[in-house]
Amino acid sequence: MTIANPWFFLLLIPFGLLYFFWKEKKYIGYSSLYHVKETYGLKKIINGSYKPIFFCSLFFLILALTHPQSAYQKEKISLRGREILLCIDTSFSTTGSAIETIKEIVGAFIKKRTNDIIGLSIFGTDAALITMPTMETALLEKSLERVHSSQMGYQTSIGEGIFTSITALFEKEMGNKFTFTELRDSINKEYLDDYAVSFVKEMKRRDILKNKLIILFTDGIYNIGISPDRPLRLLQRMGIKAYVVAVKASDVTGIDPDVAAQHIRELQEAVESTGGKYFHADNFEDVAKFYEEIDRIEKDEIVLENVFKKKDLYIYPTIASLFFLLTSVFIENFWIRIP
Repeated sequence: MTIANPWFFLLLIPFGLLYFFWKEKKYIGYSSLYHVKETYGLKKIINGSYKPIFFCSLFFLILALTHPQSAYQKEKISLRGREILLCIDTSFSTTGSAIETIKEIVGAFIKKRTNDIIGLSIFGTDAALITMPTMETALLEKSLERVHSSQMGYQTSIGEGIFTSITALFEKEMGNKFTFTELRDSINKEYLDDYAVSFVKEMKRRDILKNKLIILFTDGIYNIGISPDRPLRLLQRMGIKAYVVAVKASDVTGIDPDVAAQHIRELQEAVESTGGKYFHADNFEDVAKFYEEIDRIEKDEIVLENVFKKKDLYIYPTIASLFFLLTSVFIENFWIRIP
């Protein structure tokens, strides 16, 4: 325990002198106590305890003024919600109505999420995180306004977009033990290798996988980068759901129609393997179901920050001071009148 204002203890000196002065009965008394009956037993003890009790009240009041505090303690700043990464396709194929449809749905989604932490990532030929997970709706809306087609190149790398979103969800937890490059290499294989499995186990051990999810807004047709099923397989292993809100490509994709249809089917199967769902943005009922689906996901505690702070303890001597003060008032004004 520490004392923030120890100089208040100096007040004990005059009050201590007053206590002994009062105890020695140097006050002016009555001229005669001949007709006053002397008290005995418990009543006499309680009558005589008035002054010690009153000064106990003063002592605890002074102790409260010194502002006692505990040693530094770890304290969590948290809320109940979900941690969501919105991953937006900005490739050339979303030029025109597709990107506007995506921005309209994403904007409405952000407004509905009052207690959720949301981040934004975009992808085209490459992928990038444009807003770290945050609760600042105004920041998210401003970032969304700046999103436009071909921002990250003309091609469509859905797998890179999903992987970037995963790393954004776990960037703080990766530390020096895991790197983005090694994790990407470890998932871009026929099976998850030991590095990826070790990453999953470590995140599970830290119990930080609850209520995280990734929502992908895309036409579903990829033509560069790692296959989307690779990072989605990692999500499946971690128990994190991925959702897709699919828009129709508004420009050429450079992919044979049969191959494009196959890519869309593969993406849908991979997303559903995580426990997520595939929605169609051109269907109003599907978009409504999408909002409802996310709302049904149970909220859990999200630790925003761990801080170390001292706990104020002055409330305890304040309560003690008030108790002794009321006790002394009761004795002085009521108890002594009891026959």
